[in-house]
Amino acid sequence: MKAVGETIMITYSAPFRKDGLFWGIATSDIAVSQFMREGKAGTVGKSGYLFIVSKQGRFLTFPDESKIMQGTIQQANAVLGKGMLSGKPGFLRTRGPWKDRLTWVAYEPILGGELALAVVYPEDEALAEATELRDELLVTGAIGMLCLLGVLIFIARTSSKPIAELARAAQLVAGGDLEQRLSVSAPTEEVRHLMNAFNKMTRDLQMRMQELRYTTTVKERFEGELSAARSIQMSLVPKHFPAFPGRPEFDVHALLRPAREIGGDLYDFYFLDDDWLCLLIGDVSGKGVPAALFMAVTKTLLKASSSRREPMASMIAHVNDELCEQTDSGMFVSLLYAHLHTRTGELEFCSAGHPSPFLIGADHQARPLEGAKDVALGAMSALDYHTTRVQLAPGDTLFIYTDGVTEALDRSDHFYSTARLTAVLNDVGTLAVEKITRGVVRDVRTFCGEREQSDDISVMAVRWLGPAQ
Repeated sequence: MKAVGETIMITYSAPFRKDGLFWGIATSDIAVSQFMREGKAGTVGKSGYLFIVSKQGRFLTFPDESKIMQGTIQQANAVLGKGMLSGKPGFLRTRGPWKDRLTWVAYEPILGGELALAVVYPEDEALAEATELRDELLVTGAIGMLCLLGVLIFIARTSSKPIAELARAAQLVAGGDLEQRLSVSAPTEEVRHLMNAFNKMTRDLQMRMQELRYTTTVKERFEGELSAARSIQMSLVPKHFPAFPGRPEFDVHALLRPAREIGGDLYDFYFLDDDWLCLLIGDVSGKGVPAALFMAVTKTLLKASSSRREPMASMIAHVNDELCEQTDSGMFVSLLYAHLHTRTGELEFCSAGHPSPFLIGADHQARPLEGAKDVALGAMSALDYHTTRVQLAPGDTLFIYTDGVTEALDRSDHFYSTARLTAVLNDVGTLAVEKITRGVVRDVRTFCGEREQSDDISVMAVRWLGPAQ
């Protein structure tokens, strides 16, 4: 670029050769004023413009003539300047170099990269038509929404009366008035269906309430009868301890925990004469009222038949025959029946299908008392039964129980087991008999956790302390 006289010129020179020999240099001069005139003549839309910069970034044409040959594109907009001077075409959204407005700028190198031409178009002007279309759509949409709102208001006012009547009736029903009925007259089929459904609901609800009142009455009466039956059953077993405060030769304690309101387990203890104490514990097959009735019959027969005048084995066989003759329900009872001589510590017992009792001796270790195993009572008639005799030492404790202890289940369907019962008896065997029975029942509950009790539980502990002094 050079100045000739008063005119600023742009000169482009290139050597030329012929047959490999240098002949000369061709030169072309272009007046900058010509670019200025063409730049001013070139308009883009209403307020867009174009400008040219040299490869150094100096403005050759620009709407603000004060910046021609004085300012650079880098000063006006560094990002745009970097793109235009890269020698590559481009298109970007940026602040315009003249009048700080958001614009879209397209640029292209010209004259072999010696110059760069930029076309600037303001964004608001480029989007003017789209903005006008958007505004028109907004207005049209607003008018449409107002029309739709008017239609909805009309429909709502038309339907609101039966809906209000339905709401009032629903409040009355919620307050307990089940006699409410709606007249089925509504402008729309949907509301008519709703009213029909409401009328059906109130009729059904009224019927269900009547059924519920009847069921509740029956349930309360049944629960009252079960409660009376439980009271009667529990009154059949001793529950006041110490049971024989005037007899220092022994101590006894027992517990019964039915799986339901009433159960089929039984226990008892009573004197046959001044010296012989009768002990018994049994488990009737099944649960509930039938098992409780069978238990009561069994206990009555045993107490009426107990005596030292007849051998124990014969007496048990007689009771078995009586049960088989009097009942045809197919139920039976496992029984552990024993006689303890309170002066000598002699123990005789018969096991009719019942778990073996435990004996806790002077070494404080619990071991099962093995003896003859016979069939449970009531299973079949004309059977022979056998007894086992054991001599107790002072301080020995006899522990008898039903299979509801060892067959208790935890949440993982694991049995409590005889091994765990043995371990617990070893821990509590030296305690008072009441603490032994309660300790075992407490450990069974701990083992079962949240699982519901599946079978009746009965336990009894008897400690012979020696002859009275």
